[in-house]
Amino acid sequence: MEGCNVITGKRFLLIDDSSTAISLIRSMLNTCGITNDNIDSTTDSMKAIRLLASHNYDIVISDYNMRHHIDGGLIFDEVKQRKLLPSDGVFICVTGDNSEQVVSHFIELEPDDYLIKPFCAAVFVERIEKVLERKSALYPLLLAIDNKEYQTAIGLCQRYKKNFPMYSGYIDRINGDCLLRSERHLEAKHFYEEACKNTDHLWPRVGFGQALKELGELKEAQAVFQEILDKYPKQPLARKHLAGCLMASDRVPEALEQFNLLHKVNSANPLRELIIANLYASLQQHEKAAIGYQRYTSKVIGTCRYSYGINLNVSVSLMLASIYTDDNTESIELVKEARHSIYEHKVSGETDKERYESEMGALVGVAILACLHGEIEDCFTIVSKINIQEKPIDDYYTVLNIARLYGFCGMPDKYEQSMQVARQLCGKADDAVLIQSQIKLLEACHSEINLRLTEGGKLVEQAFEKRNNNQATSAIEDAYRAFQMVPFHYKLCYLILELTALSTPSFMNMKEVRGVISSCNWVYQNDTRPSESEAKKACELYKLALQRIGNLTRQPAA
Repeated sequence: MEGCNVITGKRFLLIDDSSTAISLIRSMLNTCGITNDNIDSTTDSMKAIRLLASHNYDIVISDYNMRHHIDGGLIFDEVKQRKLLPSDGVFICVTGDNSEQVVSHFIELEPDDYLIKPFCAAVFVERIEKVLERKSALYPLLLAIDNKEYQTAIGLCQRYKKNFPMYSGYIDRINGDCLLRSERHLEAKHFYEEACKNTDHLWPRVGFGQALKELGELKEAQAVFQEILDKYPKQPLARKHLAGCLMASDRVPEALEQFNLLHKVNSANPLRELIIANLYASLQQHEKAAIGYQRYTSKVIGTCRYSYGINLNVSVSLMLASIYTDDNTESIELVKEARHSIYEHKVSGETDKERYESEMGALVGVAILACLHGEIEDCFTIVSKINIQEKPIDDYYTVLNIARLYGFCGMPDKYEQSMQVARQLCGKADDAVLIQSQIKLLEACHSEINLRLTEGGKLVEQAFEKRNNNQATSAIEDAYRAFQMVPFHYKLCYLILELTALSTPSFMNMKEVRGVISSCNWVYQNDTRPSESEAKKACELYKLALQRIGNLTRQPAA
């Protein structure tokens, strides 16, 4: 077979859940002079990732539909994320499914090539050779992109377009993408405008819309993407970026609708599952968010996309859903499900860092659950163990949940510090639209917590003002309501003890009152800010409050 010398000496990895398919591909390669010594194979997705991490391969041929939650798309994503192939390495997907769902996913994934089964040896080898020749010729350019040296890559594009005119379309796509990635958006706009005149392909139109979006010309960008979708309703990139425009315009429900439409065409993309979950959470549709986070983690477990923080988000979303529902029975069931999810979590991870983040995720989940259910001592004990300033955490979702915890506890200083870290981590995602959804989630969380802290702070101020004006009955009501929002406000805790020693709230039963004052005393005694004399005084007030409750409990019925 002519041209086989191009692939001679290359190392291959064949991934397919059918041993028969592997045998057929192996035979095709043997015919080209590739010996079995240079061909590894596996029918197992997890083993494939292990092989890629521990061996040097030049060419990977992977089936798309594996009998495993990690499909060919996720294997390719793992290769990209962890750089498991050299810049001139080749990844080709093969599949017997040419449905719109699969083809749509290939458009988003952009492997080096894909083949529909069955295919003959000549076509198979020819496709491999073409990709190999192109990537070998453009190796320095591809290496610059892998190293995120986009300015260098833009310069190389000009040179290689002259030297390799047969790859001019491919190089142009790289050039436009690098202009966007290096934030040269105005240049990107002009570049794509010119490219649109020279080709009927969709990529310049999509790129033009992206450039408009980044320049803040959102209406114009939406019009570009909508025009594409009018002709090609299932074009995934146009719909994805249209949804991004809607998010940028604060039209989150409409963006969510677009992602759900896209998800119906192709449900295999886990990142979209995560984006949808983030948007549901930002709209306070927390039960739907929990389902989305669960689907995401079940798809990506075993890959570098897995996050202990996202796994925790399943439980946190269920807890938040329990707060927002008016149905008491449903609330109890949601909490039960959240509790089960938290206690099913097992600390794991291959590195110390992963195990630490896994442990922090579990602790934060337990602490939020304790805080929301008035178990203040348990919550405070856990909160005192968390210090992301001394021992940083790189997982955006874990840090966001730590911020949530501080917000629920009424600790504004630590809450603001954690939110700042979450903002920084938010920008580290590798997908611009995913980053947008994380920003929307962060903004919604910030708004929700700020409202809680603001309302709690106002109630605290009101309670103190009323106490100073000798309005004890009204002051104690405000103080107890504030405690539900800012339970770790130590001055509030002192005020509650002081007021309860004089009077008791009529809107709570004595068991509930006892629980609150017990927590208030515990918080005050364990906070480092009160002086020794203040702590002693608080303890005396606590005893007086307990005595008052005891006297009321012992009073005979009228």
